[in-house]
Formats: sequence, C-alpha cells, structure tokens
Amino acid sequence: MSDIKRKDDRGRFLKEGESQRSDGRYQYQYTGLDRKRHVVYSWRLLPSDKAQTGKKPGKSLREKEKEIQKTLLEGENVFCGNVTLNEMFDIYIKKKKRKGKTLTSNTINNYVTMYNNHIRESFIGKMKIQDIKKTNIVDLYLQIQENGLSYGTITFYQKVLSAVFNMAVDEEYIARNPTPRALDQIEGSQQKRESLTVEQEEALLRYAKKYDHSLYRKLVFLIDTMCRVSEFAGITWNDIDMKEKMISINHQLQYKKYLNEEHCKYRISPTKGKEVRYIPMTQRLYKILKEMKTYYFITRTDIEIDGVKDFVFLTNSGKLVYGNAFRQELSRLLKSYNQNAKYKIEYLTPHMLRHTGCTRNAENGMDLKVLQYLMGHKSSKITNDVYNHVTQERVMTEVLKTAKNQQKQA
Repeated sequence: MSDIKRKDDRGRFLKEGESQRSDGRYQYQYTGLDRKRHVVYSWRLLPSDKAQTGKKPGKSLREKEKEIQKTLLEGENVFCGNVTLNEMFDIYIKKKKRKGKTLTSNTINNYVTMYNNHIRESFIGKMKIQDIKKTNIVDLYLQIQENGLSYGTITFYQKVLSAVFNMAVDEEYIARNPTPRALDQIEGSQQKRESLTVEQEEALLRYAKKYDHSLYRKLVFLIDTMCRVSEFAGITWNDIDMKEKMISINHQLQYKKYLNEEHCKYRISPTKGKEVRYIPMTQRLYKILKEMKTYYFITRTDIEIDGVKDFVFLTNSGKLVYGNAFRQELSRLLKSYNQNAKYKIEYLTPHMLRHTGCTRNAENGMDLKVLQYLMGHKSSKITNDVYNHVTQERVMTEVLKTAKNQQKQA
C-alpha cells in the first residue's frame, strides 16, 4: 500500500514536515540542533507563488526549508565532530555581516589572507573545533610571535578567532568560546598611537626640504590632509581644485594580492567607509601643489589604473606609490635625519604622519566634529581619544600661562 501524501488547497503534494493551516498559511516542522521541535511559517509554498491579498510575501516555505537544512547540515557536522577550525572560519566568512550588510570584498580578502598566512596550515587550523582549548590558542599566538609578528598582529588574530568561536556558540555548534583571556599569557602591548611633537615635526620637515624635496612634499601632504596612505597614493590632479583650494578624497590606490591571484597588482577602490570627503588646503600645501602643477606636463606619465590616471605623487623612479614602499622611504629618511638630529624620532610611519596632523589641529582648537570629518572616522571614539589627550595638555598650558600672568599683576 502506497504512503498517503498530504496536498495543499491547490492540489500540490506537500513534503515531509510540511502542512497547510486552515487559514491558508503553510508551516514546516523540524528538529533543531537543540533536539527540540521548531516551526516556521509562510503564506507561500513556492517562490513563484503570489502572496495573498493584504499579506506580506516574505520568503516562501521552501526557501526557508532550504536555509534550515543548510544550517542543520553544517551544525550536524559539528556535532558529529567533522568540522575543523578552517571549515568554521569559512562558514564565518560566508555568513559574517556588519550592521546587516555583507562584508566588502576588500575586507573579506584581508581576513582570508591574514588567516591563510598563519592559521590555515597550522596545527590548530586542522583541529576539530570542539577539541580546541584556550591552551591551543595560546600556543598558536606564541608560535606566531616566534615567527616575528608583532603583538598588534596577534591581537588581530584574537579578534578574528573570537568572532569565529562566538558564531559557533550562537548557532549552538559548541558550548563555550575558548578565546577569552588567551592574550593574557602573551608578552607585549599594543603600540601606542603616537604623533610627532611640534619640535620633531618642524625639524623633520626642515631636513626633508633640504635633502629630499620630493619626500618633503609627501610629508606635508600627509600631515596637512590627514589622509590614509592608500588615499594619498591614489590622489590625482582631477581630485585637486587649485582655484577653490580643495582636495577631494574619493578613492584609494591599493597594491596587494587578492584571493586566487599569484601576484600583487594595483587596484582603485572606494575609500574606507565608501564616503567622499573634501579637505581644504593649508597655505603651505597650496604652495607645494602650485609648484608641482607647474611641472605637471613635464613629469606626467601614462600610468592608468582602472580608468584613473594623472597621479600626483610617484616614487623617484616614476612608479606608483604604495604602503610598504613608502614606509621604506620614510625609514631611509629617518635613519639619515637621526644621525645629527636634536629632536630624534624613534620610528616614523604613514599613520604617524596622519596622527600628527590630527594632533596639531586638535591642539589648535579645531572643532571635534570637523576633525572627525576630515579624518574620515565613522566613529568619534578615535578622534575623541586624540582630542581629549591634547585638550588635557592644552588645559595645563593655559593654567600655567594664567598663573604666570597673575604673578606679573601681583
């Protein structure tokens, strides 16, 4: 005798677990990862069905079933002990969202590249996720540190692994996240966000102007615009309005190897946050750009990346600028500068120049929200940290100045 199959009110056969209520709504019952019964509903059985009048269409029942079965399969694999950390990371990358939106391809590439560099082929990457303990994670960080990576890089891995394990806990793949306090056993500290002092900045710019005028121009641009090094590298003459003395920060130039590619290549991509901001020129930056514009038709090249051309800043050999190469330029300048410098500088990075510009503007009383906009910060937290720090210094200066004036009047 054949099995009796239920039909809906349109005569269509319903699958196991499916049924139709008296009000016309479809439902699907299933056993979840928690071993309990669950029910989902929809006014449509198939994606092609039209929604009933006055009812929100939403996803059809079959679409919901497909998502449920995928989740159950991944979760069941975990319960059966078949999923490794590498596989869980891949699930995380596919499902991860930020404020309801999927990650950008650039962010995904960064996460995957960093993960592949030091975790995918490591002992922990191939471990079953439920077998991983805090001691395993600590051992991984110690191994990474022995390979010469900084404490700051290790904190990146802590952030990623914590998120991966949190997803596993949220979806009931595992009971506990093993990452909390794993960093406590790693020696080191986050590098402080530092800026050049006024004396260091002035001395360095004087030195660069005398011995490397091309690099001097780059230093001034980075300090005065406070832009990121990738934004600086991508600046073109089309982004510069000499008449209005305004610079448009609307894209960035990146040089990296993307997934499934053998070599690094240049790419134009949106700015971080995908927002355009406009930076007024300082007087010294205006003079520098005006001087550079004079020689534009002599120095211009035919370099074009993704339809973008006429780049303002190039290396001494006429090539495009990118992060690592520019850091090496700064390192060579710093080594030469420090030989006879009165105000020595321990290290110098593009971000430090950006931070220096931010600090100078904060010290001079620039409005916090304006400074946040010019820096391109989504959150005011980072800008606030800088602003509050220099405000305290400024308060002390003003108090001492007031006390000195009072002594004169006494």
